[in-house]
Amino acid sequence: MEAHWGQKDGHTRIFYLSFGTNAGKTVSGGTQTDESGSVTAPDGYQLGGFFGRDGDEIDLLGVVWTSIEAVQEANPGNTTPTVSDSDIVLSDLYGGPHGVAFSDINSIKFEQVATSITIRADKRVDAVTLQMGTPEEVTTNHGGSGGTDNTLTLGVGEYITSMEAHWGKKDDHTRIFYLNFVTSAGNSISGGTQTDDKATATAPDGFQLAGFYGRAEAEVDQLGAIWTRIAATDLALTDVEESDSLTYGTTNIRNWVGSTIGEADDTACYRKSVAFNSTNICPLGYGKDGDDCIAQCPLSYPVSCSLECIPQNDDCALETLSKIGSVVAVALNAATAGVFGEVLAAYKTAKWAITCVANIITVIRGLIYYLRYRQTAAPEGDTAELLVVAYQTDVVVYDLPIAVCTCLGLPVPANAKFASMVLKVVEGIVKQAITNGDEIISTGENVLNLLTGTGALNTTDSTVDELQDLIDTNSSCGYELKHLTDKVVRSVNEIRNTTPGARVDDIRVSVYKSTLVLNDIPAVTNYCMGELLYNKTVTAAFETRDLLRKTFGVIIDQLIETGTTDMGESVAEDVYMLKVSNMGLVALSAIDPTGIAYMASQFVQPICGPTAYLGEIDDGRLYDALGLTTVDEAFEGSYGTWTKEGDGVVHLILESVDTEDVSVVIHSGGDKYAEVDVAAGDTVTWDATIPELQDKTLYIDRWRPGLLGLPGSGGGSLVLWIPRSSEGGHIEMHVRINVS
Repeated sequence: MEAHWGQKDGHTRIFYLSFGTNAGKTVSGGTQTDESGSVTAPDGYQLGGFFGRDGDEIDLLGVVWTSIEAVQEANPGNTTPTVSDSDIVLSDLYGGPHGVAFSDINSIKFEQVATSITIRADKRVDAVTLQMGTPEEVTTNHGGSGGTDNTLTLGVGEYITSMEAHWGKKDDHTRIFYLNFVTSAGNSISGGTQTDDKATATAPDGFQLAGFYGRAEAEVDQLGAIWTRIAATDLALTDVEESDSLTYGTTNIRNWVGSTIGEADDTACYRKSVAFNSTNICPLGYGKDGDDCIAQCPLSYPVSCSLECIPQNDDCALETLSKIGSVVAVALNAATAGVFGEVLAAYKTAKWAITCVANIITVIRGLIYYLRYRQTAAPEGDTAELLVVAYQTDVVVYDLPIAVCTCLGLPVPANAKFASMVLKVVEGIVKQAITNGDEIISTGENVLNLLTGTGALNTTDSTVDELQDLIDTNSSCGYELKHLTDKVVRSVNEIRNTTPGARVDDIRVSVYKSTLVLNDIPAVTNYCMGELLYNKTVTAAFETRDLLRKTFGVIIDQLIETGTTDMGESVAEDVYMLKVSNMGLVALSAIDPTGIAYMASQFVQPICGPTAYLGEIDDGRLYDALGLTTVDEAFEGSYGTWTKEGDGVVHLILESVDTEDVSVVIHSGGDKYAEVDVAAGDTVTWDATIPELQDKTLYIDRWRPGLLGLPGSGGGSLVLWIPRSSEGGHIEMHVRINVS
């Protein structure tokens, strides 16, 4: 599809369209303009529909590509985990709209096995409990403490295949009166009193009971079954992923948003503002607001409130009325300028030799990793050829000389013009790596001999045992962070060189859309989280990773800001590089990530910048992958999937079990984007494209008739991150709309 657009009566309209088929035929209409674009279906896809905006004319138009071939059933023999929306099926709901909404959807893991089910009942059902076993034990319980227990223990390979429910009135409230569950082995368990109003939910072929959703309080008011595909496998946070941004090329951790980045630590924050660049463009994560660019509201404060952002489910009117001074004080006391000084102070307390070894060892490991790959790809390569190849890599051109400078206490020079003595040390280390491989870093004694023999270390008070402890940890997170800061410095400097005399705002726009920001920082900080998981909880690891990303944001902003004088002229490059090296960036290689995070927490500003440095997100369920979070009951039980490869569509399925008609309001980056009317009990779909919404929060609330029939937006909200994807991406989300 080719589209042309232009202005008509102050509105942008579609002026011309042309469509082409696989047989080479075309159809077109309208008037061509200077502003145009075209889209082509991915291989194996065809035009399936449209989305956009229209009235008397078409104002905005996008296409929905659909797969030509039917999606094949999951292959049980396939060892590669995948994520599919079809692996979860919800039954109908039985009962009434009272009690408190609940859902087990976020606690469900595929391949879980139910070990027992318990019904507490007397005249009615008081509670239902499901006990899950491997791969991890999970117990879900809904209802009160009344009634008598009745438990069915399931045998090996046995699972629940159907649920029969009866309901009736009690004190003008509809309650669940009776439940009966049947297993694959023909066993059953029941409790309560049968009524005339009843129904049976049966699992689809190949599915089993994995949890419940509905409403409950002292008794069970409403109940539905959550069925999951037996053959489905979960995507694990610790799955191995490929990365071009790391020394070794692989990481043992998926890049997921997680649940901690959306936690607010104050009642509000002020939105950061920056100027346009010279071509009137805002940096990534900012939107135009009058004469400048203002930050889009981040995940932790997703609700826009004029020049502020406030936490999920908060109300802008209430925030304005109850404004308190603490937010102002926090904003005015933001101390970002001290981060480098703190790092440098920590650096000076570290043992110089340990810092040196940490740098050198990780660079050598990266070089050996590359050389092994090169030998595998070209078995005929001899030592001479490998030496030539090695000298063409960043590891030798940049990383190793910088590490040697660190060891010798020399400043990092401008343009990477290293002294001859540094290059001689580098050459000696490279030759040893090619000749002896892993052997040179296998023991503390070997490392000490290597560094003193090549001249990389001229003084040391470290013992062999201390160096052996460092080697045994096999940690490279600190080095990867330090390596990343080297790339930050180099990248900012290169952008300045290619645009001499550039304004700070021009440099900011270029840096924010660079590979460094979009890919490298997310990949390296995520890699560090993998190491943190060895001695931290998942929550603490996510928190540390998020803080590291914010810290790099502060570092990048400082490098951008300090790179020009008040007159807008670039600082001399050699002075600039010396200034950067003296800031203590190399210290990161000697500090545990936990220590870095503690230090950074004192300086990361509470003023709202946009959510950044998340990178491309790996496949997963929305709760894990995109940080889907619901507050209160309105959207409780919402779920879905994200795939990095896809048709570029955000597909929302708005499923109402409410008793009132509602208007669902969709916000993007803090601003209202769309409003969808959903009648009581109806299902409505809404579509947008990934490029429209990417790199921003998606926040959903709804207007519902309340007291005296007046509409209100209280009762709950939903938020998640919409990532970018070089492979298209696809979001499938079931938005559950409950009574609240």
